[in-house]
Amino acid sequence: MHPGSPDTAARFAAWLATHLERHRLTVADVARDLRVSPGQVRGWLAAAGVQAAPEPGEFDHLDTPVKLGAWLRARIADAGTSVRELAESTPDVSMSTVYNWIKGEHLPPPPAVDEPDRFDLLLSSPALGLGLQQRVQLDEIRRRFTGTSLHPDTAPEWDARSLPAASRAFTGRRPALRRLDRLLADHGRGDAVLAIVTGIGGVGKTALAVRWARSAQVRSTFPDGCLHLDLQGYSADAPVDPATARLRLLYQLGADPHRPPPDPEAQAALYQRMLTGRRLLLVLDNARDETQVRPLLPADPGCLTLVTSRARLSGLDVTSPGITRLDLDALTETEAAALLRELLGRLAAGPATDEEVRALADLCGRLPLALQIAAANYLTHHHPQRHPLAAYTAELAADRLGELAIDPADPATAVTPTLDHSLRHLGAAAQRAYRLLGLHRAPDFAEAWAASVIAEPRERTRAVLGELVQANLLTLDQRGRYAFHDLLRDHAAALAARTDDAHERRAAIGRGLDHWRHSGFAATMVVEPSRDRITLDPAAPGAAPERFDDFDTAKQWIEDELEGVVAASVHATETGFDAYVWQLVWFCGNPLGQRGQWNRLVELGELALQAGLRTGQSEAVARAHRYLAHPAILTERLPEARTHLQTALELHRADGDGPGRAAVLHSLSYIEERLGNYAAALACSEEALAVDRERGFLGGQARALNEVGWLLVHLDRVDEALAPCLEAYAIFEELGDRGKAAHVADSLGYLRHRLGDHAGALADFGRAADEFRALDRPFELAGTLDRLGDLHRDATGPDSAAAVWQEALDLYTDLGHGNAEEVRAKLRGLERPDPTGPDPD
Repeated sequence: MHPGSPDTAARFAAWLATHLERHRLTVADVARDLRVSPGQVRGWLAAAGVQAAPEPGEFDHLDTPVKLGAWLRARIADAGTSVRELAESTPDVSMSTVYNWIKGEHLPPPPAVDEPDRFDLLLSSPALGLGLQQRVQLDEIRRRFTGTSLHPDTAPEWDARSLPAASRAFTGRRPALRRLDRLLADHGRGDAVLAIVTGIGGVGKTALAVRWARSAQVRSTFPDGCLHLDLQGYSADAPVDPATARLRLLYQLGADPHRPPPDPEAQAALYQRMLTGRRLLLVLDNARDETQVRPLLPADPGCLTLVTSRARLSGLDVTSPGITRLDLDALTETEAAALLRELLGRLAAGPATDEEVRALADLCGRLPLALQIAAANYLTHHHPQRHPLAAYTAELAADRLGELAIDPADPATAVTPTLDHSLRHLGAAAQRAYRLLGLHRAPDFAEAWAASVIAEPRERTRAVLGELVQANLLTLDQRGRYAFHDLLRDHAAALAARTDDAHERRAAIGRGLDHWRHSGFAATMVVEPSRDRITLDPAAPGAAPERFDDFDTAKQWIEDELEGVVAASVHATETGFDAYVWQLVWFCGNPLGQRGQWNRLVELGELALQAGLRTGQSEAVARAHRYLAHPAILTERLPEARTHLQTALELHRADGDGPGRAAVLHSLSYIEERLGNYAAALACSEEALAVDRERGFLGGQARALNEVGWLLVHLDRVDEALAPCLEAYAIFEELGDRGKAAHVADSLGYLRHRLGDHAGALADFGRAADEFRALDRPFELAGTLDRLGDLHRDATGPDSAAAVWQEALDLYTDLGHGNAEEVRAKLRGLERPDPTGPDPD
């Protein structure tokens, strides 16, 4: 069959129509995904005789000529054309005529004789991309306004007069819409009578509810129509009390407003009686709490209630079992970018790159309300050709809450008052916790840390955090960790600046940093018990750092809190806690290095150095240089590392800091080893060993002994190397330092390989590799596997070596480390064996 034949076009059109219906897609959705115009998609369908269904509720809101004119103006702008261009390309239509229609004036009735219908000619312009059904609907709207309707006495097919118009710019939310569609099937089986959509203010709960309520599936399921009521739970006006809400619904149902029932009991009875036998959808929008909703729930199972609220309304689970819950989150990156382009229109968004659009969407937290405000501000105050979108994004970043407002006092056009209303029904303790927790920059946090920030006992903290979760001001994940949405965090911090004095804000920040400093130190000393200790000032009153009794708990704490402490290190420099920075980075250094995140180590080292210089504390400056040397060593920038270490060594010597001097000597030994200066490296390690023996520090002694054994092997003093390595292993085992013991096991494996003890080497390397895997240390694991591959090449053959080296290569490649090329060369060597045979050992 020829691809351009009518039969092919018909099959494609039929498939496309089925695809639209099955996946709840609109013509606009498909056009956006394929980067074509909606008119093109409608053309594909119409070419084969398949008519695209009109968008649900697309023109329901055009109930006045002015609104029709505003719609026409927006359509022209979205089409990327102008009134002049449209008029010039449309016969019998002048610019002044189009401008009149845009203003809602002089709308013409259909011609009575065989004359051109100028309004339909305009709508038929290919530039506007309107389908036939859309033009028919718009023609009927024009006829209503001009008194020439073809259906003057026909009542609406579906009674939803109280339901707001669907948003023209609604985008995405396909999973949520599909979940609501499944609710219809559940309702048909008698399994669902109540659904609750929750989420933070501005996330689009109402828009979703209205969009779904106007869908064809809902219309066919509930032939008696839809009731909608805004309960004003989170608005500038007082929440609607249940009795008033019930009366308003009664009037929607047709009760006589001049003869209301005499008392609440009679009103409730009449309400339920008028709902009996009807199949309708009840949308209770913007509910405050359970007491507002319960009296309005229909008893008749033929009705379905959809509630939207910022609160979770958990109490309804007790009185209304089987609730369907839909927690609405921010839009996805793709959805947010698509909505922003839709709002900006082709002329404004066309010159912007996808990255620029995504950057603005991310800055808006991907909240529909924030995106709408940002787009409106940009279109109102900027010209796309003179002020590109990237420049506007930079301006917004400087004060996004302040800039995300059209009328700062109107919740419908400003983010801050919208979020302010979310706090109206919180207790004083929860409001205080919201403000103080928002002062920090942690991506997520635990209850224990929050207790320190707000200086409350754990039980009390758990209660206020629960209240914030119920209000959708915090999220709680399956790990039991809490998190802010970005805009909510900014809002909380701004509210704290308006509400709490500087002393209270600084104290809350200090308590959070104290919790991380002291808890991080405690966890580190459990996981790395041989590490040199640091001295911390006591935590501030109210802070309650955590203590750890076992390795697994401490390790999990480090994994959970690492990103929070990294963020805290930056935050400490921004809030005047410079003395804390090097201590926070001390905690982060080893976990980040073990994960191969060396660039982040450099950034934190620079922060620590600048903070140390500001404080004038020589220990802080010396440690910062050591922090910067660590990633430089691991990435083979050895001259740079040596410079940092020499500076640190001079500072430690001037302070008489023996532990600091020994730490630097360990690192200098590694540099000399990497340069092949094994004798110089051995001298550094032996000097460090002497310092650590003098001060009785077992962890440092064991580290030095391992270095000594390793270096003796490289100096061909293999027989002398075994004793120091075994002594080091015994010390680390006694101290319970699993990671350091694994390092010594790796050294023993290398040593035994050199001695020809292949079985012993295999056991040592295996023990080291297993431990590094268990500890999630990819860099150390890669090194062990590299040396294990050498052993397999000599002991068991090339196939075993290739498998191990490939794993090492994958790890080094993922880490972006230069050792990958060395391992790759070994693999190539297996493919091209040396004809002269292996070198003698």
